[in-house]
Amino acid sequence: MISRIAILALGLGIAQGASAQSVTLTVKDGRALVVGGETLLGANLAATDLDGAAIVAEFGRLCADPETVGDRVASSPLRLSEADAVFPAEGKQGEARVKQWRGSAATVSVWTGDDANLKNRAITMPSRAGATTGPYGPFRASGKQCNLVFGVRDFASVAPIIEALRTTYGEPGKLVVKNTFADGFWAVSTGGVSARVNLNAPTTRNGPQPVHLSMQMVEPATK
Repeated sequence: MISRIAILALGLGIAQGASAQSVTLTVKDGRALVVGGETLLGANLAATDLDGAAIVAEFGRLCADPETVGDRVASSPLRLSEADAVFPAEGKQGEARVKQWRGSAATVSVWTGDDANLKNRAITMPSRAGATTGPYGPFRASGKQCNLVFGVRDFASVAPIIEALRTTYGEPGKLVVKNTFADGFWAVSTGGVSARVNLNAPTTRNGPQPVHLSMQMVEPATK
């Protein structure tokens, strides 16, 4: 059953059943989807040394084409190492593997559309001042995508990131910025394909502020 976690749980950093195999993806409406046990976005990430303009530029470079991210990781200033998220077989459900790279201040994951063996895995969707939990299925990744999750010093550090997103991608399709959270999206084209750049910076109280950026290919409307 889908449940709602109060802001207090986020602030205290509660992570029931936390797993090193957790990976962050993006659902259809652009929200972050943490699969595998973590209940916080960007758990255990330090704050990056890159400023807002530099982190947005690196996001654009890495995620311009989700299918070829691996070709660009080695030269990243985020110092990322390959660390695929591997979810073991459970009963009749086979092993699931999601391409991922990790560094001390950031993670990058790539989604190409195969979620056959993620059904019923634990998920959390941290958004604004709360989080939705449940099994994978009612909420699922959508569209080929590249996800960058990183830490910044505090919520005030999100403002330069938003400014850099505006400079790079123009005016957002939607942007909500409050005292402790921000989220929104930009409609873009990458390689001639329609896509969305999504931003999610949920409320947090302890440690670095987590930020989720994703490049999500827009799936054609079904007839």
